[in-house]
Amino acid sequence: MEWFTVNNLDFIALYFGEPDSAGHKYGPESTQRKNMIKQVDRTIGYLRQRIRESGLESNLSLIITSDHGMETVIKTNEIHIQTVANFTFKDIQFELLDYGPNGLLVPKEGKLEHVYSVLKNAHPNLHVYKKADFPRRFRYANHSRITPLLLYSDPGYVQFNKGEHGFDNEAMAMKTIFRAVGPAFRRGLLVEPFDSVHVYALLCELLERLRLGLDQGQLIHVEHLKQLKVFVPSAPGASCKRRWA
Repeated sequence: MEWFTVNNLDFIALYFGEPDSAGHKYGPESTQRKNMIKQVDRTIGYLRQRIRESGLESNLSLIITSDHGMETVIKTNEIHIQTVANFTFKDIQFELLDYGPNGLLVPKEGKLEHVYSVLKNAHPNLHVYKKADFPRRFRYANHSRITPLLLYSDPGYVQFNKGEHGFDNEAMAMKTIFRAVGPAFRRGLLVEPFDSVHVYALLCELLERLRLGLDQGQLIHVEHLKQLKVFVPSAPGASCKRRWA
């Protein structure tokens, strides 16, 4: 708490590596992960206790969120690209397939159509796209670093771990949490789901009108969470000096 009471910082971010690690190793429904969730819950409880004891409840807001959900890996009918008929890694210049549900492939010159044709119907739970055809809702393929072929699997289908994320973000198991408490937020408010990207807009608003590449459209999705009215800057890029940790 001395970061606030002594160092006078305005914003501090804490990252907990659990229960992510336990979810990958043992699976999201495992006893080990459930025990880790209890441990994280106790840590957050201690944090809230220290906020009260330090006299910061009236001017310190706390946001609890995460970056993804977790899905149990299906160990039957697994996806093994190396066993697909007529597919060989000799036709591939670059591949990134060894972790998670997504894959990137750069076929060798003249091999793109062949690789695409042998993989696109290779497994009922594997989806293979040319870069130009990748679903726009993922907001992923329109970049020079993205490879000519992209692959993603249905929730639960990967080759490693017992729990995984990175599947379709519309799948319920990929949904995350958002909890907030403090003077900046309306008490007892239950809101409709919103995309995690809008948490950035909310933080910018709460940090006294900080503006870092923020457009007002993003703030519309989260403005109802706050006690304060939405601030519209008088000039583009309006900001203030903040202290960070």
